[in-house]
Amino acid sequence: MSNEAFASRLGAGVRTVANWEANPDMVLSPGMQEVLDAALKDADESVQRRFGMLLAAQDGTVQGAPAENSVRQIQPGERPSPDAAIEASQTHWRQVRQYLIESGIGLAARTADLYDPALRVEHVPAISTADWLPSGPVPLEKLALDWDDTSRKPRITGLEAEARPTLPLRAPGHAFTRYTAAIRYLRKPALFENRHSYRLTGIEWSEGAGRMTFGLATFFDKLDVSEPLGHEAAAAELAGHLDWQRLPFRGLLSDPFDLSVRIVNPGISTLTIRRNTADGTGTFFLLRRDPTQVTNGRHYSLLPAGEFQPASISPQSITTDLDIWRNMVREYAEEMLGQPEHDGSSGVPVDYEIWPFYRDMTAAREAGTVRPYALGVVLDALSLNASIATATVVDDTVFDELFRDLVATNPEGEVVFSLDNNKSIRGLPFDEETVKRLTTREPLGQTSAACLTLAWRHRAELLEGSVATSAAEPPRDSKLPQSRPY
Repeated sequence: MSNEAFASRLGAGVRTVANWEANPDMVLSPGMQEVLDAALKDADESVQRRFGMLLAAQDGTVQGAPAENSVRQIQPGERPSPDAAIEASQTHWRQVRQYLIESGIGLAARTADLYDPALRVEHVPAISTADWLPSGPVPLEKLALDWDDTSRKPRITGLEAEARPTLPLRAPGHAFTRYTAAIRYLRKPALFENRHSYRLTGIEWSEGAGRMTFGLATFFDKLDVSEPLGHEAAAAELAGHLDWQRLPFRGLLSDPFDLSVRIVNPGISTLTIRRNTADGTGTFFLLRRDPTQVTNGRHYSLLPAGEFQPASISPQSITTDLDIWRNMVREYAEEMLGQPEHDGSSGVPVDYEIWPFYRDMTAAREAGTVRPYALGVVLDALSLNASIATATVVDDTVFDELFRDLVATNPEGEVVFSLDNNKSIRGLPFDEETVKRLTTREPLGQTSAACLTLAWRHRAELLEGSVATSAAEPPRDSKLPQSRPY
């Protein structure tokens, strides 16, 4: 939407925003909030950025709510005003969300304990089912993707009564109707855009091959369910009762693997292994995510990792970008080489045939020196967000050429070359000690930990091409613990 169209759509609302800037104690009406929600959803990036600056200029206040530590305390016997109730509601929401960010991995481990232990991906706070995990790594060329344009409307969307306790007040008598609206107005990270995403509707694995089916949804469709799930668990734990009785919204998802009940937009987590061709060992890299930049920050993740979504808003991209390899290469370019992000906002499809980096990566893949695999699909036990676990093995000399301009930071955080500041430029060793440390003692994100665990389970096939142990059992010499100390 152009700036002119944005102003026209807001009409009198623009004057209200101007009045709000002059009078930050003013509370917007529910009607105006709805107009702002609708307009900002479709506004272009520059408009959204300027509006975000307007919010930031109010010393951290939104809708008349002062900063958390400046909320006036209600005296015993005093009747709170409507504005005070809004302040208290939003302050409590922020406090729970802060706890969710600070304690997310430990909270995920404790939430995972609520599920059948048979669903646990070994000792990490992620769950999966036998139908979602192949018996071994599946070469990416043997994973077929189908398009589904008849996917049914989900039954659970985040608008249910059970989700309302996770939504703070926005005006007297009115709460935010969606969790993403609360994030936008009360605690918006720098990277927070509602783009098209691929919706997973089916998974099948056979011996050495697989098939996935996808439809279309949006990024916020996912967040409006996953974020209330995490918020609800954080609030329950803060109250001292992390059990099913205090998790009514989670209770609605009796089968978290039923893809028809909710919208499941998977991300793609990739363990990138630089393989030493001389001795068959490997190293890998992590990203230390910045919570000011992304929704779920302050932990490590594999590099690269991102949402599975089209690279542009062009209808052409929806079909041409339904390709895991293309998504992975885009993430490699963005997160490891610092190239501009294909975030889905452009109207111009990516021309992969003339993109030098994509051509180089694909040529190396065809030559067998870059080998991508699918390891299965897992769910973060806390948010129930899905991730397609993948691994890419790159021969050392080819890696050093393709990633000769490897960056130290990117818009989502800092690239981690070493856990102990030993200035390694080749990455962390892909060995039992490092895998054990990352999956038991370091703040590694849930789906990244699951991906790393699955890759370690199949390390012989990944590094040597030999037959690995069964997917039902970890390698015999593995001494990884069966619980995570959080």
